[in-house]
Amino acid sequence: MGEFKRKRENGDALEFTAFTMISGLISFSYNVVMTVIPLRMADRGLGYDRIGGAMSAVAVGLLVVKLVFGHLSDRLGTKRFILTALLGLAVVSVLLGRADDLASYAVLMAALGIFRGIFLSVNGSFVMDMAEGGGYGKIYGAVQGISSLFASAGGMAAGMLYFQKEGEYALYLCGILMGASVIWAGYALKKSTQVSGKKQPVTQIFCSMNRRILLFCLIVFLQSFVAGPMWSFLIPMYCYNVLLFSPAALGVLMSLDELVSAPTYMLAGRLVDRFPVIRFNVIFLILTAAGGVLLMRTTSTVSFMAVFLLCSISISCTFVGIPKERAGYIRKEQKGLELALISLCGSIGDTLGSNVLGQIAERFSLNQCMLLFAGAYVLMAGLAALPALDRQKTESS
Repeated sequence: MGEFKRKRENGDALEFTAFTMISGLISFSYNVVMTVIPLRMADRGLGYDRIGGAMSAVAVGLLVVKLVFGHLSDRLGTKRFILTALLGLAVVSVLLGRADDLASYAVLMAALGIFRGIFLSVNGSFVMDMAEGGGYGKIYGAVQGISSLFASAGGMAAGMLYFQKEGEYALYLCGILMGASVIWAGYALKKSTQVSGKKQPVTQIFCSMNRRILLFCLIVFLQSFVAGPMWSFLIPMYCYNVLLFSPAALGVLMSLDELVSAPTYMLAGRLVDRFPVIRFNVIFLILTAAGGVLLMRTTSTVSFMAVFLLCSISISCTFVGIPKERAGYIRKEQKGLELALISLCGSIGDTLGSNVLGQIAERFSLNQCMLLFAGAYVLMAGLAALPALDRQKTESS
């Protein structure tokens, strides 16, 4: 009996390590692409609106697949979808290295979104399976923290390798890493994490869903609407075109963003397992809003970088706190679909935000985008506090 338990624990440790490494390599490759492609487009004379339109194709691709594959993973398991995502990301990374016009970028970024969407539609279920014994915040924070470290390395690699044929070799490196991850995932991940092979009507699933899930959908939509485009291309382009950062310096800045986020994820994961998660979320959402206001008022490069990194820390805390809170309302037998629905709202927000904020930055200035960013986070703080207010009303009555 002891031998069986030891083998099971070793298998769980191997699976956790493998999944964390795979998540990290996907973050590495994604950060390379999201650093290199906007720079290549900017060097070809494209404006914020064109770059925003092409980058939003990633979110469009995510929109197409999340609900479908999230629902399928509840019946068929997650491993086959993880392997499909890794193989697709490997091919797309190589093809992006050969792309040379706006249409090619848009199509390939949409394909990147599709395969990344397949992974994102099942990775939440995978983490919940690993956390069945408790400690969701700790496990989720560890996965996010390691992924952030890899993303940091990806930003540095993109900045350093950009001068090698405008990042083409960096994109090829991503393809190789994703291809190797297919082999690693095939060996180390469990064959299946499916809950049930039974098929239920989608309408029945939605009607029985906890209404708090819709609240999280709205919060994630707002967060992705403002934070996604700000961090993915508006602030990097501001640093590149206005603050005159070199590609290498920009890569270092975006890597520092991920580097400070990594220990934040791990620490936040431990904190949300011990402290009231609603209060935790409200505090850091308000701090992020304050950071957005400070970004508007900074006048020097050093102060802008400092406030940017402080915002990254507070945003990272919410990226752990909000999933921890929503986990209490997710049904085990429908976790793939419900997590995919929340993630889908994030993709919709990212798509709309990339286009809307890109247009605002092009016609006005980045300050208006930062003001919208701050206002959205104040609204999110109010929404995050609603469950606590409802609870107080119930207790008082």
